Amino acid sequence: MSVLENVLKEELERIQRNIASYETLLASLPKGYLFEQRLKSKVYCYRKRREGDKIVSEYVGPIGSPKAKKAVEDYEQRKRVQNNLRALKKEKAKLIKAIRHFP
Repeated sequence: MSVLENVLKEELERIQRNIASYETLLASLPKGYLFEQRLKSKVYCYRKRREGDKIVSEYVGPIGSPKAKKAVEDYEQRKRVQNNLRALKKEKAKLIKAIRHFP
């Protein structure tokens, strides 16, 4: 086994560990997207998500409340994790192709 092949395999293992940790983190974050609803003069935050065939709206709280701020942070973190996970899966596919070329 060549040095380059060993390095590629180590990198593949690292990526697989990162993918597993990102998937665990993603499972712990709330699903859905956030939207604002204006009722009279106040603005409220809601989360929409799919449960089976239905789309469910969940009340989060008024805009600016601690719950709404936490929901926004979670939503942004979920998007970052999803983007990182997508990039890692692409990198993993490239590494697998590169490793296959070794005898």
